[in-house]
Amino acid sequence: MQRLKQILFSWVLAVLLFGITQAQERQLTVSLRGVYDSKITLKAFEGPSYGSALGVRNAVKNGEQVVFNLPANALPGEFLLRFDYRKDETSNPYPGELQLYLNKENITVHANPMYLRGDSLQLENDTENQAWFRFSEESARRQQMIGLLGQLVDNYDRRQSSVWKQAAAEYNQRVEELNRWIDSQVKENSNLYVSHLFRFSRIEPVNRDVPPDRMLMESAAHWFDDFDMNDTLVVRSRQMNQYMSAYLGLFQPYYTSEEMRDSMIVLAARMACRKASEGHPAVYGWMVDYFYTGFETYNIQPGIKMLEEHINNPLCLTSRKREIATRLQGMGKLKPGIQAPEITVQNVDGKDQVINFSRGEMDFHLLVFYDSECGHCNHLLKDLQQWYNVPENSVWMDVYTVALDNEQEKWISFHNEKAFPWTDMHAVGGVNSKAAADYYILSAPQMFVMNNNGQLEAMPASVEELNRFLHGEEDNQYTGEYINGK
Repeated sequence: MQRLKQILFSWVLAVLLFGITQAQERQLTVSLRGVYDSKITLKAFEGPSYGSALGVRNAVKNGEQVVFNLPANALPGEFLLRFDYRKDETSNPYPGELQLYLNKENITVHANPMYLRGDSLQLENDTENQAWFRFSEESARRQQMIGLLGQLVDNYDRRQSSVWKQAAAEYNQRVEELNRWIDSQVKENSNLYVSHLFRFSRIEPVNRDVPPDRMLMESAAHWFDDFDMNDTLVVRSRQMNQYMSAYLGLFQPYYTSEEMRDSMIVLAARMACRKASEGHPAVYGWMVDYFYTGFETYNIQPGIKMLEEHINNPLCLTSRKREIATRLQGMGKLKPGIQAPEITVQNVDGKDQVINFSRGEMDFHLLVFYDSECGHCNHLLKDLQQWYNVPENSVWMDVYTVALDNEQEKWISFHNEKAFPWTDMHAVGGVNSKAAADYYILSAPQMFVMNNNGQLEAMPASVEELNRFLHGEEDNQYTGEYINGK
């Protein structure tokens, strides 16, 4: 019976997806004005960010029009128009960006890239964005007073006074009025894509009878009560990401240490994914993908382990199932005590070099995988160099950093600029290289500590953890001359 249900579900899902692919393509026309020329790029919002370009038009001159075809599988959704414009022929290109909601209409944008807001922006045959502008303006006006009342209620020190009780009652009344108004706007604009995004502006009532130290967790427990886990269109917007960031922000006051931070984020993910599992498989899959990205970025292994139950659920349409499974496989094999694989990488001259961690005179070897265009990687490398510059750290450890850049030229430029005081190499093929595969690397940064026999000792997620591995609890940025902020 269960098998029959899964087959029927797969059949219905296939029909739904087929129906989506048969949706009609649309066109976006851009009429450039007010500048000498511009490169114009169109992107669609996908998952956590804008995806690859749907189209690029180079050297569009003032007064010219260009047309972008919008694929059916990207509609409806949020899009980004980026202008790299020159005010006059001798100017350097300067960026300007415009977010648009596109659905059933072929719209025309009359855009001066220097002024992409207010009356300077003209949209023809458009209802989605006009509705969004009107809603956003009125919502902001209503929420401003609610915010002021919230500050008074939260900070007033006499909670038994009539002033506090009146302010709290007024706050709750205004929240109810706001939410009723939002519901009415959703109903009134139900034929528009943006109506699916209006609900992100709702404010949930606060139960002030809950003790202050429990209020945040109470809010987290009821965060998704009014969220429609069957609404697949919301996952195509920045609002969904902002909504989830605000949800995670509820747990932030409990981050008293890195370990507690990781524990609270895993708890938040477990609550959210289980709630999403009750909804549409596409929303469920988006939720799993969202948390996997964060877990992978910050190397939160308990979180990745937690996702195992979800990727094995046939009702979870995650796009990262293979990556999560590979990461879990690596976590099962890369454990302290194993013999660390040697790796073959290249130097700036393009010559192969084999790094064998069972050789060398130091007590430990540190292997770091990074990408030169990754902000988190650059932050870690900066911290690592500060740590390494302390003699009592570097005397114990050889450091090998391995770049996973797809283009070797970009790495060479980065390598020459940084001039690291350790061995810095490049893995040809990036995350698809054998070196990355041997260590189950799917994203960067990742760190591994081996002893002088080549056995894996630790996989620190940060320089702080690396320092604690080497020196115990000492961690004053990062011992030695850096103590007391010097």
